[in-house]
Formats: sequence, structure tokens, C-alpha cells
Amino acid sequence: MALDAATAREMINKLAEDRATYIDTLSRAHDVLARALEVSATGKSPPKLTSDAVRRNTTTAIVDVESLKKSSTFSPEDSDTDDNESMFVQEPLPKELYDDDGLRRHIRDFEWTSFDKQIVGDVLRNKQLLQRSAMFPVTLGPVDDRSHLSHYSIFDVGKDGAPLQIRRLDDKPVSRAQAIWNNIKSINSDASRSREAVGRITIVREPSPLLFAALHYTMTPHFDMDEIFQMLVEDKTRAETHRPFSPNHRHQRTFVFTLDFFTIIGDECQPMTWQKSDEDSGSSETHVPVSRCSSVIALSLVGQPARQVKNKARRADQKVGQLFDPFAPWHVLSIQSYPDWKHSIDAHNSTKHYVNGPEAFLITLRAEFKDAQKRLLEVYNRISDLVRMPANFMFNRIARDRLLFEDDEFTFSRRYFWAHQSLGIMNEDIQEMVFSYRKVFTESVWDGSSKIIWPGDESVSSRYSNWRKRMRNLRADIEGELQGLENIAAMNSEKMKEIKGLRDNLFSGTSVLESRRSVDQAMITVQQGHNIKLLTLVTIFFLPLTFVTSVFGMTNMDPDEGFLHFGIVTAVVCVPTYFLIGSLNTTSGAHFWRTKTKQVFTSVGRVIADCFACFGYKPQWANRPANSGSDPSIMKPIHHRSQSARDGMAARDTVSTPLAPPNKATTFDRRPTMSPEISKQNSLPRVLTTATATATTVHFDDEKDTAPKHLIRKLDHGDHRKTNSLGESNGHGITAIDHHTRSATLLQGSPTLATPTSGFRRDDSEDGEGWISRVVSWGSGSTRKKRGMAGKGERQV
Repeated sequence: MALDAATAREMINKLAEDRATYIDTLSRAHDVLARALEVSATGKSPPKLTSDAVRRNTTTAIVDVESLKKSSTFSPEDSDTDDNESMFVQEPLPKELYDDDGLRRHIRDFEWTSFDKQIVGDVLRNKQLLQRSAMFPVTLGPVDDRSHLSHYSIFDVGKDGAPLQIRRLDDKPVSRAQAIWNNIKSINSDASRSREAVGRITIVREPSPLLFAALHYTMTPHFDMDEIFQMLVEDKTRAETHRPFSPNHRHQRTFVFTLDFFTIIGDECQPMTWQKSDEDSGSSETHVPVSRCSSVIALSLVGQPARQVKNKARRADQKVGQLFDPFAPWHVLSIQSYPDWKHSIDAHNSTKHYVNGPEAFLITLRAEFKDAQKRLLEVYNRISDLVRMPANFMFNRIARDRLLFEDDEFTFSRRYFWAHQSLGIMNEDIQEMVFSYRKVFTESVWDGSSKIIWPGDESVSSRYSNWRKRMRNLRADIEGELQGLENIAAMNSEKMKEIKGLRDNLFSGTSVLESRRSVDQAMITVQQGHNIKLLTLVTIFFLPLTFVTSVFGMTNMDPDEGFLHFGIVTAVVCVPTYFLIGSLNTTSGAHFWRTKTKQVFTSVGRVIADCFACFGYKPQWANRPANSGSDPSIMKPIHHRSQSARDGMAARDTVSTPLAPPNKATTFDRRPTMSPEISKQNSLPRVLTTATATATTVHFDDEKDTAPKHLIRKLDHGDHRKTNSLGESNGHGITAIDHHTRSATLLQGSPTLATPTSGFRRDDSEDGEGWISRVVSWGSGSTRKKRGMAGKGERQV
């Protein structure tokens, strides 16, 4: 038989009524039994259990088998075997009742902060919303503000510590947002209910902006909702404990813990506008849609302060703080902004019994840590699938090449970079969660010795003793959840190492491929250079021919002239040109022409300088050495190898010996050799060798400005031969010319002389004339001479 919408709606309403009646019957029975136990303890006759005291509906009741299985086994801290209600909170919550008009006024008149506007901004900008008779959607199914995806769990905790979920009965089906508003707008305001709540647990998942505003309106008397909204918006995990010295009384009575991490965007889910998320929310094998998610768990102790505490800070404005009794009436608020379907809905049920608000707060926090594990583990699995090798990796060469060599879109480089960085950020989030918890919940909090957070140890009373025992078990459970988070962080670290290895392999393979491409490109470049060179040679070959033909092709040329002149000119122009180009195309030829060209210009410059000297003018460039730099007084020596390997090895084992006077055998060094006076004057360092040499000094002629030509034969014009006093070349001599003392020193030694270092020194005298020394290196190899700036009246060499 087909089931129409009206019949289904009627059955739903009937089931809701049966459920409410069943819960009310259990509550009445519990109250009667509790009074019976109390009367029996005093010795009076127990009350009769009549039908008026316990009214039970005989209609059909539906029992969730899965929930029964889950509730059949529970830990000791979830159940209380002590029937004494004095172990639980006994003072009920004050009555509260809110309405739609008050919500409108709150939205219109409240001074919203910048963080509040990020969350409820759509409501504040919608001016028509405040004018409608029904603020919340009235239709069932999907709505524009996505409130149909919101979920809630609201529990009233009685004096026995058992949380009973609230389900208001409505005359007709209402939307999800309207149902949430109907359940949070009143507390202990129903006079027909004999069971008063000493605590309330309000859990709202993925609320719409209007529901955020409703929570802000109803919870502002108990919590600093502006601070809670700010903690939701900020991407940070932190804890705000009871602040007894704060001027805001809500900070004194509240304890707030916020969690912030990543999750996978679920199907049909959408992150909040203020949450950072992936632009592409679609999921595929090559894309993981992630989003930041956050939740706030807050505890508020209602009533008057139980005691005062002194502020020991020296510069504190508030000297005395207020502490609230842990067994005072309480509110636990949990706002979860998770764009997925992984939240737990069985954290609280009627099988649990909470002795006070801190215990309910910690159990809610434990459930959030457990949900965080599920979300972070899924992110880890999706990232692992993203970077995992394909199934055919070992058997398919194309699949291996795709992973080893990067493509034009840098697909794998981007993928590995994103995965590595995302896992690193996840580890930072886990570390913040664990650190924030352990920073606040120290040993003093658990044993009751803390002066600020829930003071009172087991010695205070049996109530505190029972509570501390339950807290120890709860602490072990929370530490287990934190250990699970740390295990996920360790898995992330191992996966990061694996991804780093894959990335390094990718870079290595791509680098090899790019190097091969670079070699191929270099070969192409070389080939192009050869082609250009060939084209240039062909062009140069025809250039002189073109010149000759252009000249002889002029119109004013004699047309009857023969080809003899043309052939002669062609040969005269083309042959030297081809010879010059051919020689310049080689290294030795280019060096030859560069040297000869330099000598020509130098000779021309000297001739011009001599011409100017005839008129009494000496240009400055005439005194500048041909190879001098910015400072013509110091010439940088050019070092050349002029010894064999055997001589070099023999020269290593040398002993320092001072330079002997001339005409005596001495151990000679590798520095420029001059007369002893100049060597002493300039304090030249010595490099010792094992060779011995004989020094002979030859003085200049007093009437001449230069040394005898037979002594420095051809050295003035670049001859590289070594000379002795007789003008003979023996290959192992050195000549030092001193223009200051007008003398020259000749050394003759054995072939084991090490390679000397040549150089120049200049010292200006008082009369403006300077000396210049030229040192000729010696050894078994070739020799070089050095030129420097001559003094006044001296010839440049």
C-alpha cells in the first residue's frame, strides 16, 4: 500500500508523542523511586506507586537496537552505581525564556564586532528578515541559508546526572532551523515538567547565520559570545580557562577550548564563508578538497561565586578574583563548523551520569578529540592515495616514465609540493591541540590542587572524592585520544619523507632529461654557428670580387679596355684579402697580426714623439709604457713556467740563506735580482733554491746613459735570449740593469735553478730622476723580459 505524505506526517507526529510520553513516564518513575529510597532511609513508610504517580502510555514504542548495543557496555566513568543524588549537582538552572521579538531586537540593536559580522553578516545585511512574521524557514527541505543541513543535540541533565535529549512537540512539522530555535529558547520554563535541569548541553553542528545569531542571543548571559565567534574565525587552537581576575563576570565563570584543523569537504556540504577552503569542492582521484574547520567547547558555571582568591601579581588592577563552585548549575556549549558528515552524535546519552559541569565539559572535549582523529586520518588517507604509485607501476613503462619525468604542466611537482606542505600544516595543528590541552590541564588540575581551575581535592568531601576518582578515569581516556593524534602526526612525518623521496627522484630524472636536451640544444647551436660561419665565409669570398666588379662596372670606364687590368686588380685585391681572412681565422694568425699591428702603432707613436721633441715638447703618452696600467711605476709580472718537473721537485727541499754580496757564490732566490744596495733598499722577499750562482757586476760607462750594448744585446727590442758578460747565450744566466748606480749584474749558475719571478721596482730620487731595473728570468725553459717606465733622460726599454 502506498504511503502518502499526510499519513507519513501523522505517523511521525504520533511517534514523537509516544517518545515524549515514554521519557516523561521514566522520569516520573525515577522520581518516585528516589523518594522511596529517601523515605526508607528515614524509617517512614514508602509511598504507593499508583497510576497517577506513574502514567505509562501503552502505545507502540520504538527502540533503537544499535543504540541499545552501544549503551549495553560502558566505562565506569560513564555510569554511576551510587544511588546517592548528593554526589551530583542539585541546584537547578534559573528559568529562561526567549522569543522572536527579542531576537529581532538583539540583531538590530547589538553592537556586533568585526568577527561577529563575518559570521552573521548575511543576517545583518538582510533588512527584510526582521520584518517577516516568521524569521526562520517554515518549509521543509532545502532552503537558501542551508539550515536544512544543520544538526543539533540538546540535553537537559537532571539531578541524577542523566542527560535526556530535548525534543519539543509541535503541532505540525517544522524546518530544522525552527526546531533548533524552539529547543534553545527556553530552560526550565515548562511548568508541566516535574524534572528540572541542573545543567544543559547544547551542541549545534553547521548552524546557519541566523542560528548563529540565535545562539548569540540566548547564550550571551552565560558566555562571551563575541570571544567565542572570534575564536571560531581565527585559525588557531587555544584554550581560555577561568579568569577570576577579569572584570567581565562571564570570563570568571567560563572555560573555553577551541579546535582548528583540516577536514575533507563532504558531499553536498559547503564551508562557511569565513572558513578557508579549496575553491574546487569537487573530489576526484587527482584532487583532494580540503577546508579549515573549527569547533568551540565552552563551560559556564551559573550562580554566585563560591570563594575569592587573591591576585599575587604586583601590577595587577584586580586584587581579588572570584571562583565558582564546580558543583554549581552549568551550561556546556559546543558549536561545530565542520563541512562534512563525520561528527559523532553518541557522545551523550541517558546511560551516562555527570556529577557536574566540568565532567560533561571534558566528555564533550574528548568526543571532539575523537572526531578530530577521524577527520585528520581521512585527510592523511586521501593524500596517501594521491601520491601512491599506480597499481601497474611495476609492469607499465609508460606509468613509470610519467612518475620519473615531469610533464609540461608540472603535475607531479605541484602534487608533491601540495601534499608535503599540507601534511606539515596538519602536524602543526596537531601539535597546537596537544600543547594547548597539556598546557592547561596540568597535574594540579586533575588532583584538585589548582587554585584557579576547579579547586578541591578528595579530602574536601565524599562528593569531591567521587568526582576526582571519575576524573582520573576520564583523564586516561583523553590521553588515549591525544596519543591517537600524535600517532597520526608520526604517520604524517613518515609520509612526508616518502613524498620527499618521490620528489627527489622526480627532480633527478627530470634533471637528466633536461641535461640531455641541453646537450642536444648545444649541438644544434654549434651547428648553427658552423652554418653562420660558412655563410660568412661565402659572403667574404664574394666581397672583394663584388668590389672589383663594381669598380670596373662603372659607366665611365672605357668599354674597349681589355681584361688585363681587371685581372690584375682582381688578383691584387682578392689574394691579400683571402690571405688576411684565412690567417685571422686561426688563433696563431690572429695573435701574429695583433702583435704586428701593435708594434706598428708603437713605432709610429715614437716617430711622432721624436718630431714633437724637435720642437721642445714631449707628450705625456710618449712616457707611458706600452703594457702599463693605471700606475706606470709598477709593472705586474707575467709568470711563465721555465723549469722541468724534476727541477721543481728538487727546489722544494730548500733552506733559507741570505743573499751574498756580489762576486761570491751564494744561494739565489726566485725574486728579481738587482744590485745588493737596491735589493736591501726595497727589502724584497726571497724564495730559496738549492742552486748556486756566481754574480758579476759590470759598471756603465760614465759618459753613457745605458749599459754596454754587448751586455744587454737586443734586449731593448723584445729579444728573449739570455746573455752573459761576453754577450753569449748559455740558457742559464740573468742580467739585472741598475740605472741608478749605472751597473749591471750578471749571474751564472747551474741548470738546477728554479724558475725565477721577474718584476720591476721604481724609486723616484730627489732630482726627479728614477731608476728602472729589468730582470731577465732564467731556467731550462723560455725566458721573458719586462719593460717599465724610464726616468728622466733615460730611454724606455
